[in-house]
Order: sequence, then C-alpha cells, then structure tokens
Amino acid sequence: MHTSPPPMSSQKFFSIERAQSSLVLVRPIVKELLERHKQLVVLQNDIARMEIKLEEDESLEHVIDSNYEAMNMVLDRIAHNIEELHTIGCIFKDFQVGIVDFPTHFESRDVYLCWQFGENAIGHWHEMEGGFKGRNLINDSFQVNSSGAETILA
Repeated sequence: MHTSPPPMSSQKFFSIERAQSSLVLVRPIVKELLERHKQLVVLQNDIARMEIKLEEDESLEHVIDSNYEAMNMVLDRIAHNIEELHTIGCIFKDFQVGIVDFPTHFESRDVYLCWQFGENAIGHWHEMEGGFKGRNLINDSFQVNSSGAETILA
C-alpha cells in the first residue's frame, strides 16, 4: 500500500527546523499507522484462511463477516491517519518501516527531507524521484543551500 502526495496546488514546503518540530505530531500518527497496518495484515490472513475452510464449516461465515467489518474499520483509521499527515504537509511512504517525506527546496529544486520511524531527527534528504535508497545526509552545504520557507502554492 503506497500513499499519494497531496496535490501540488496545496503543497507545503518545509524548512528543516519546521520539519523537525512537526515530528512531535508525526511520530504518534506514524506509530499508529504501523500498528494498524499490522492489524490489517492479520485480519486479511485470518479471512483468507477461514474462506478456505468455509466449505467445510459454514459457521465461519459469521466470523468472516465480523473480520471484514473489523478490516474496514482499520482501513478507515489508516485513511484518517494518512489524511492527518497530508494536512500537516508531509507524505507517508511506507507501511513496513514508516518513511515520511517533507517537501523542501535545495539549490533551486524541489526535494524531500526524509525521516524514518525510530529516527530521533530528520537527518536525510533525497531527490523527488530518488526515494529512500537515494537518501543523502543533511550536511552544512544542504542547510546553507536549502530554502524550505513555509510556503503553500496557490
């Protein structure tokens, strides 16, 4: 499951400091997303196992229906969490390890500040198309040449 970034017309650009300070909001949302995703996987696996056994035991139909209801509630909560992150202005990228990107500017181009759940601070950035594998350390040059002024495009 991959999430889409907010439309460019509402894209917020972060300074490093603002992205760092937003982690106080982002961390608990990402923690919940990772927990909810684990719940979703368990429910999906349970449903798949029970649907195979349904031919032998029709009483499982009620349990399967209950699991589908629970799965829909988890999916609704995941969608709500992702919308919370989009409202903050960041983009959730990964349900396995909790990667979040924060749009910023560096040397006259748009790039992402990159944070992974469990990291104490935002210490990396990457090109828009580069992804997590293309992460670079935020160094003095990046700090001097980035201008992630808090702007929202109209």
